[in-house]
Amino acid sequence: MKEKQISKEASVYHYRLLQRIRYKQAFIIAFWILPCIAYVWDLIRWHPLPMLISVVLIPLLHTSIIYLYFTLKEKRPLNHWVLQYRFPWVGFIPINYFALYRMRNLNLHLLWVTAVICGCFFPWVSLDLILHALFIHLWILLPRFVLLFQFRHYMEDGYLKINDTDTSCYEQ
Repeated sequence: MKEKQISKEASVYHYRLLQRIRYKQAFIIAFWILPCIAYVWDLIRWHPLPMLISVVLIPLLHTSIIYLYFTLKEKRPLNHWVLQYRFPWVGFIPINYFALYRMRNLNLHLLWVTAVICGCFFPWVSLDLILHALFIHLWILLPRFVLLFQFRHYMEDGYLKINDTDTSCYEQ
């Protein structure tokens, strides 16, 4: 058999695993049960629309903010990002390695910009809808911030890799 030769102009990246956090089934179930309980409470009160509207609009708003962040600030397309509904990364996420500090900055932008946009609609939209939107917003972002907090020691040179069963932090 022939050995494969690597071109001198080729880039070879080696990543060393720093920390891996596996998703526990109990947390996944608790994560998804929480909005279901809130929706059942809304059904009992005969107000099912605010939760449904929030579940649709908040991920769309997050996706729009991420798109604007990358096209206006970073000046690059979102080729390697996908929309997913898996714990704890619900929404628009990268499928390749992504710098940990950039993910933290992006999620901080999402946290404050979405909260301000929800607050701007206060005079025209019911308080119930705004509170549901903020609940869904925090429900989506809180697990991300917990994971980023657990990776805080590697914030400078860590790279995030999101898989189906875990989130890993690598060093290049």
